[in-house]
Amino acid sequence: MNRREFLGLGLGVLAASMIPARVLAEDFRKTKPSVWKAKKPDQAIKALFGTNKMDKSGVKLNAPDIAENGAVIPITVEKVPEGTKILALFQDANPESAVAVFTIHPRSIPDGYSIRIKLQKTGNVYAVAQTKDGKLFYDEKKVKVTIGGCGG
Repeated sequence: MNRREFLGLGLGVLAASMIPARVLAEDFRKTKPSVWKAKKPDQAIKALFGTNKMDKSGVKLNAPDIAENGAVIPITVEKVPEGTKILALFQDANPESAVAVFTIHPRSIPDGYSIRIKLQKTGNVYAVAQTKDGKLFYDEKKVKVTIGGCGG
């Protein structure tokens, strides 16, 4: 084998290794547009999961009690049931209730997801996890948004 054949084979293997074997992410904005049009969390949850019957256990949502800046509110979901396949965040302070939907890889450890969200005013934030068997678990937290940090 000469050098050109070797380099060509090496580049071919490199290119093939960069092609993902299977894409797991789903674009929920395209597959379930009604989720993003829902004005209330229970409507968005029903549009995404087909039901809004949930168990208030198994999920631990952390958010600040008071957010001085509604544009960058840190949200962390620490405890998620084993076998979770979808994790979603909703809120009731903005016109669009859905915040984010994550597809969880079956081999991942679903713990410690963090995101920063925006809230126009004081409202509730919800974390909902759907397990492989279709059960829904949730937690909620009220976040008070102050105006200019003055406790408004």
